[in-house]
Amino acid sequence: MLKKNKIVQKMTKKKIGILGCGWLGLPLAQSFIEQGHAVKGTTTQASKLERLTAAGIETYEMVVRETTITGAISTFLANTQVLIINMPPGLRADPTANFPAKIRLLMQRVQAHKIEQVLFVSSTSVFEDAPNFPTYTEDDTPNASSTNGKQLMEAELAVRSYYHTATIIRPGGLIGGDRNPVKMLSGKTGLKNPDAPVNLVNRDYLIEIIHKIVNGELLQPLVHVVNEPQITRKEYYIKQAIDADLELPQFEENGLQIGKFVRSGFKLGL
Repeated sequence: MLKKNKIVQKMTKKKIGILGCGWLGLPLAQSFIEQGHAVKGTTTQASKLERLTAAGIETYEMVVRETTITGAISTFLANTQVLIINMPPGLRADPTANFPAKIRLLMQRVQAHKIEQVLFVSSTSVFEDAPNFPTYTEDDTPNASSTNGKQLMEAELAVRSYYHTATIIRPGGLIGGDRNPVKMLSGKTGLKNPDAPVNLVNRDYLIEIIHKIVNGELLQPLVHVVNEPQITRKEYYIKQAIDADLELPQFEENGLQIGKFVRSGFKLGL
C-alpha cells in the first residue's frame, strides 16, 4: 500500500509557474517546492534573482508592460502545467499604467502554450464600499468605481476571454508575516469608517486555498478569500494594537461611513 501511495504522489507532481514572486509569490513557491513540485518564478528586480534561485525556484527576470514583455516569457511558459498570475496593478507607483492591457498581452502569450490550469489573483476591491455595508458573494457582479477596482474588473474579464476555464481568486486585504496595517494606523487620529467591517485574509490561509485549487480539491471558477473576523474596523485594529503593544489608533465617530462585507461560499478549516 505504501509503495502504491508513493507512485500516486510522484505522478501528481506538477510544473508550476508563478508570475510575481514577491510577498505572496515567494512563500507560495516555497510551499509548492516543499511538496515536491517544480516551480518557475518571475521577479521584476535583478536584486531578487539570487534569493529566489537559492529557494529552489527556476527564476526569470521579467517585466510585463502594456505593449512589450521583457524577459524569456516563452521559456517561462514552456512545459508549465499550472500558471499563477500574481501581478499587482501597480497604480500607486504609476497612476497612468494600463493593467488590463498588460494582462491581455500576457494572456496572448499564455494562449499559445498548452497550460492545463490558470489562476489569476485579483482583489475584493472590484466591489464598491457603500453606506449600508452591502454583502458581496461570488454570485455578485463587480461594481467598483475606483480606478484600481475598474482595472481589476477589466483584467479579470481579459483573463477569462483568453482562458475561459481560469480560476479567479479575490483575496481581501493581505496580512501575515511582517505585514499588519495596525503598524501604520498606530497612534493616528481621525480614522474613517470605525463601524465598517474588515475584509482581511492571512497569507498562510490564502496559500492553502491556492493549494486546494491547484490540487483539484476546490473547483469553483471564482473564489473570495477572507478569513479574519469580520468585526468593525475599530474593534479589530484596537485589539491588534493592544496585542502588539502599540499606541491605539483613534477613530472619527461622526460623519458618513462606507464599507462592505465580502463573503465566500467556501471556508477552509485550518
